[in-house]
Order: sequence, then structure tokens, then C-alpha cells
Amino acid sequence: MNELQGKPGRPVKKPPARVIGMVERLGEAQIFGWVMVPTSAPPAPVSLHLGPIKLSSTYPTPGGALARMEIAQDSARPPTAQGTALKRAVGSGVAVGRADGRRNVRDGFEERSFTFKVRDIWAYLRQGNRVTVRYKGQPLPISGHGIYFSATKDGKYNLRLLQERLDEGFILTQMGEIVLSKRLDEEWQRRVAGLYTKVREVVAERYGYDVFIAYGTLLGSVREGGYISHDADFDSAYISQFHTGREAAEELLDVAMTLIDAGLEVDLRQRLLHVHDPEDPSYRIDVFHLYFDPEGRLRFPWGVAGTRGYTTDDFVGTELVDLPGGEVLRPINPEPLVAHLYGDDWRLPKPAFHWPHARTDVADDAVLTTAERDRVYWSNFYAHHTSSGGSTFFAAVSELDGLPGAVVDIGCGDGHDSFAFAQSGRTVLGIDQSAVAVQGATARAEQLGVADRAVFEVCDVSDPAALGAVLERFRGQHAGNVLFYLRFFLHSVTAEVQEEVLAHIRSVARAGDVFAAEFRTDKDEKRKKTFGNHYRRFQSAAEFRAALEGRFGFQVVSDQESDGLSPYGDEDPILYRVVARFRE
Repeated sequence: MNELQGKPGRPVKKPPARVIGMVERLGEAQIFGWVMVPTSAPPAPVSLHLGPIKLSSTYPTPGGALARMEIAQDSARPPTAQGTALKRAVGSGVAVGRADGRRNVRDGFEERSFTFKVRDIWAYLRQGNRVTVRYKGQPLPISGHGIYFSATKDGKYNLRLLQERLDEGFILTQMGEIVLSKRLDEEWQRRVAGLYTKVREVVAERYGYDVFIAYGTLLGSVREGGYISHDADFDSAYISQFHTGREAAEELLDVAMTLIDAGLEVDLRQRLLHVHDPEDPSYRIDVFHLYFDPEGRLRFPWGVAGTRGYTTDDFVGTELVDLPGGEVLRPINPEPLVAHLYGDDWRLPKPAFHWPHARTDVADDAVLTTAERDRVYWSNFYAHHTSSGGSTFFAAVSELDGLPGAVVDIGCGDGHDSFAFAQSGRTVLGIDQSAVAVQGATARAEQLGVADRAVFEVCDVSDPAALGAVLERFRGQHAGNVLFYLRFFLHSVTAEVQEEVLAHIRSVARAGDVFAAEFRTDKDEKRKKTFGNHYRRFQSAAEFRAALEGRFGFQVVSDQESDGLSPYGDEDPILYRVVARFRE
């Protein structure tokens, strides 16, 4: 008797439907995978399970190979990964794709990809707990591990605590955090709504723009009547008056400076602003800059995941609507904009929606440059951080015999070393690209009673003509020797800018002038950083000394490469300190 016929009088059991798919990558931060289904198949979710707990689910999305996805460097493998060989399931109703990641798509079928962010899950796993990813109830094979991944060490918590937190309303967010749902977190709702209102008022007063909800916040407002439970942040946007990406990007830089002046904490990213609550920077909103191009198409530097267009004819203004925590502006008739942002299937919840995979269009011409981002970074830094007293490098340099009485402090920041030099009786010119830093240093010099000896000036050192004019003027004002002082500056500029700065110093230097610099070296590159979100360049101390004594005409008096020179909090960088005199 054929097995499929069953026994007389008993119903025939059908084998489970054969599912083709797999988890291609299971890492500390992210999980990626795919299923192959008939093109006519209705949407069905993929779920993530920790032991018996169903933690999250998402709908696979057609239209992209995982090879195009951006994988975080720390996501190569889970923290407890084993170097096991890929196991293929036989007779289980699940078929694994090719081990090399290439797949043959049969006629009438399509690949649908999915991802989960999972950074927080490892803390809840104990040794032996299983991680599975399931589609239609069947576990998908995990490349390198088989049908499940088994934890090999104990995390800080356990699955019982995870279940308790889920029962209280905690969820796995799209960023991989296990936190209280945004729909239940009333304190978060209140703080971000207040922050949004402040930003909206400042931008409206200065630029006349409406700042309205966008992206995930707009999607939640339209689809769910509130915040999306698994969302990670509050999204807003404005439409610029300009019609090119470069002009819109330059305006975003100006918007950032305006918000800093209004007392907000601002972090300018490549494609948006992060605006933080100065009372508690853990609360933030995102502000995106949009613009209509000359053809009337609304352009998004962050990107969109839809295929239908959105033009000036579609946008008819904004209106106030209620959102938990306060009122917000929302585009009138928002559904076409939501479809443009997220695609026609925007009504399907996708807790692990992944922008690098989902983008269908992006306005790359409106991206901010590293130099523009650094301008905002340092302006924000000096607006919210003040230093008192001279640095340890100042203390070391000030002990040298024959130190000049005139100092030009290049990259002076908030001026704390400039003040120390002035208080020791020297004449100081401090220059910095940050107008916020220069304004603050000037006011502080008045308070300290050294304004007659410490003067500050805005100068973009990446502009050779501007830097040359400042150095020539200062050098011409002082018959005696000059100290060219550069603390924590050279690692914040490109190699090309450094070359220009040193060349200008050489061109104005006279015999006996002193050069003093302190900067991070290549040995510091992988060390922990307290302030990490800005440009840094790490270079060889030996190569720098050779260039200084070679083509720039200085003779090194003393130098040192070491940690322990300028510790700050938990950070103890490896620095190079060098003092040199210009040769005749």
C-alpha cells in the first residue's frame, strides 16, 4: 500500500507544503533571509522565535537580492556562533538554497527577502536556547547552523524575563532593541512631541517652512492612528524652497546652525538632522530635508521604497492632527505620500523593514559633505561643552625655555588654551572655523579679563587664501618670535588641508619661531572614543616628524608618542606631541 493512501477508514495526511528559503546570515546585529514563493501567493509573515517565544514577525518583500543589502561589520556572526558546516534539511518540508547564495528563480515564482535587527536578543538567551526563523510554521535552515541556532553561552537575562517584559508591552524594535512599545511609552511621547514643537516653531519663524511628520511617524499616524509600536524614533521633514540637491543640502546646514542657536543639541548626518533634547539627549527627533526638483518631483535624500511618483500636484499643504503627546502637522491627503515612501503594500506591518534593501530611489545630490557635517559637529560641541583651565599639552609647552610671547592657536575651539597663554602674559590669536566657538571664546575672554591679549577670529583653514591672510597679518604684527600652536587639530582635517596649513606656516615662519602640535596617531585608531561622531584621521608620528624636519624646515626639539598624555573620562588616546623650532 502506498504511504500516501493511508490505512482503510483513516483520512490521508498530506505532507507539509514544500517551502524553499533560508536564513543566509545570522549575526550579532541582524538576520537576513529569503523565501521563494509563487508570484501570486498572498503575503505571509516570517516569524522570529527564541525558544518557545514568538518574538517578532515581518512580511517578506519581493524585488531584491540580499547581495545588495548593507551588512554591519559586527553582524558577521552571532556572539556565540560556532564554525559548524551548513546542514541541509531532508524530508522536513524545507529546502535550502545554494550554499553560495545564488538562486535560480523558476518561472512563476519570486524571491521575497526579510530581515530582523536582533542586537538585544542575545542578552536573554541561555546556553542551549534555540533561535529559529519560521515561514508558515516551518523553520528555515540557517546557513552554517542547520534548522536552528543554539546559544553556546549564558546571556545576562533569560527567556522567562523576556516573556514577562513582552507581557508588559515590550517589543523588538526595528533597530533590534527590546524596549517598551512606543504606543505605551507616554514619557517618550511627551518628550518627542515637545521637541518637535520647538523645532517646528523655530523653522517656521526663521524659514517659513512647515515641519510635518514623515516616514515611520507618518506611516503610524495614517495606518494605526498613532505611533508604530516597534518604531525607534520620531520622523519629521520640511520642503525646501530650492530645487537642486546641493542648494537644499546647504540650507539644511543653515537650519542646523539655527537650531543650535535656539539651544538644541544637533547632529548633522549625511541625509538628515538628529535633534536632541538638551535636557536629556536620549530623546531625539529626526528632521529630513526634501525638495521639488525642476520637473516638480518631490525628492528624498534619505530615499523612498515606493515606485509611484509624488509631485507638486500631489502636495496640497499640511493640517494639524492629534498624535499621542501633542498636535503635529501632517500632509493633507497623506496616503499617496505614504505609498511613495513605503510602496503599495504599506498597510502590511514590517517590524524589520530595512532601508538599504528596500530603497527604490534616493536623491544622492542632496547629501551633506564631511566638511559640512564637521562644521555643525564642532558648533554644537562648543555650544554645549565648556572647558576650564589649560590642557596638559599647554602645561608641557609652557615649561619650555624661550617660549615666544606671541601665539597663534590654530583650531582654538572654545579657547581654553588661548586663555591660559593670555593669562601667562602672552598675546594670542585664536582661529577656528566654528562661529559658535569664536563667539563663545570672545565672550569668555571678556569675563576672564584677557580680551586685550586674546583675540578670536573665524577662519576656515581649508581655504588657503583665508588661512594665508590671517597668518601673514599676525606674523607681520609681531617682530619677535611666534608660537604656532595646534592642539587636537591635525587629526581633524584631511591630509591635503594639513599640507596646506604646514606650508603656510613655513612661508611666514622666521628663524626661532616655534611649532607645537598634539594629535592622535595611527596607533590610536582602534581605541575607544568618547566623542565619536566626527571626522578623524590617524597618521604615523614618524612620517610626520620626517616631513616637519624635511620639507617644512623645522628642527624637532622634543617629541613623544604615548598614551597617558591627555586622558578624558574613560578614554586615554595615543597621541604624538612635538615641539620644533624653525631653522634659519
